[in-house]
Amino acid sequence: MSNPIIEQLRKPFHPSRIEWRLQSSGEKADGSIWGRCLAYIDNRAAMERLDEVFGLNWSQAEEFKQIGSQAVCTVTITIESVAGEEGRPLFPYRSVSGSCAVEANGDIDPFKSAASGAMKRAVVNLGIGRYLYDMPEAWAVIDPKGKYEGKTKNQTRFRWNPPGDVQPSTAPQATIEDSAPYVNFDASFTKTSNAPAAPAPAPVESDGTWRTMVIPFGKQKGQTLGQLPPNSLKWWRENYQPKPYNGKISAKDKAFRDALDQSAEAYKPMPGLPGNDEVVTETPMDDVPF
Repeated sequence: MSNPIIEQLRKPFHPSRIEWRLQSSGEKADGSIWGRCLAYIDNRAAMERLDEVFGLNWSQAEEFKQIGSQAVCTVTITIESVAGEEGRPLFPYRSVSGSCAVEANGDIDPFKSAASGAMKRAVVNLGIGRYLYDMPEAWAVIDPKGKYEGKTKNQTRFRWNPPGDVQPSTAPQATIEDSAPYVNFDASFTKTSNAPAAPAPAPVESDGTWRTMVIPFGKQKGQTLGQLPPNSLKWWRENYQPKPYNGKISAKDKAFRDALDQSAEAYKPMPGLPGNDEVVTETPMDDVPF
């Protein structure tokens, strides 16, 4: 059963309101630079969505604490009921909260950053921007006149652009904010129709090694282990454990775990991929894609 309030809250944002952050970058052997990026929205976009849906019938409260060397903020958003016909509320009273802790490092205002992160964690409980969770990392377009600036681990600076405007394919067309050229989102990023589409990746044939083991789920589903940068492969090795079903572990899950164990012995990515180059991963302020 559809709910108009929920649909308005979860409505995808116009591409002009989407921001991007660099998640990892590095340099290839030939000196060229690569980067991976994530999409997010800022606090202003989230607040505008609350204004759009609830008008003046919402408020926020911030609570700050100092815990050791961390600045901690908890944001509580309160939605007041609005009376409709015959005095019946159009939606129920609701309150949601989000908390964020930021390490004081001397370079930023930790309380300001904690408040920003807490706000983002609170609004995602209402469904605002939640669809961004389904978007995996995408390749940045390296451009000397790009909108964003980044740097590699060895401090090489570069400019880059996002991969193109994206929307989830499940978004109903009636909720799109205007007639801007949106594209569908399936498991990868594609460019808008006024730009040439990237060719679909060729199926990977197994060579009997861990490098061609295909990731079966998650944001990197469909990629092979050999295509991952070192930090991502390390995460899989340290965090994936197959779970038994009806008391047994499937052969597919066991094979994936075995491939991860084999990769620990000697990691060497497939030729031509940036995985064997220097990688730097930026630490996000929080774990939501905002």
